[in-house]
Amino acid sequence: MRVFIALMIAFGVSMSTMAAGERPADVPVSIRKVDDNKVQLLYGANPEGPVTVKIYDANNFLVQKDRITSKNAFAKYYDFSQLKPGKYTVEVVDAQNKVEKLAVHFSAANSRQPVVYSKLEKVEGNAFKLTYNALLESDLSIFVFENDKLIHEERLDSVSGVQKLYRLVGVSPSANVEFVVATKDGYSKLMAAK
Repeated sequence: MRVFIALMIAFGVSMSTMAAGERPADVPVSIRKVDDNKVQLLYGANPEGPVTVKIYDANNFLVQKDRITSKNAFAKYYDFSQLKPGKYTVEVVDAQNKVEKLAVHFSAANSRQPVVYSKLEKVEGNAFKLTYNALLESDLSIFVFENDKLIHEERLDSVSGVQKLYRLVGVSPSANVEFVVATKDGYSKLMAAK
């Protein structure tokens, strides 16, 4: 009889701690670094409410907060390539309590720049030849400035190479003309023809 009472008390204590919001040790949540600049969150159960992901820098300053309201298990990637190199903490909190926390370190060597060649040549008068070649296709934006004033803007989708002649009408031959080429994946270069 004493054994039965002890079992009932132990069962009651375990049920009350679970009711108080503590989760079993086998919570199906994981955070892992999958690339030099990416972290993957796997939430393998159906959430009982919103899931909040918080990313803190080394100074414990909140740099990103994400609230996920999925009713099913999910996976999500977080890209750190646009953040400064350093140590970050990814914290996942569900409707009950904190579920998972991971410290990740990203160094400047990990941030990869796209492999791109770009060149600007003044051909004659107000004619300029722009050459752009990249290893991978990307969306390309081209901006032309006359004395720091934007005079032309152009966007090209999914290109890996461009060679184009620009004839600028109404631009003074003594003006300072600059071209900026920028890609969606992070390459940017300011060029002035001599």
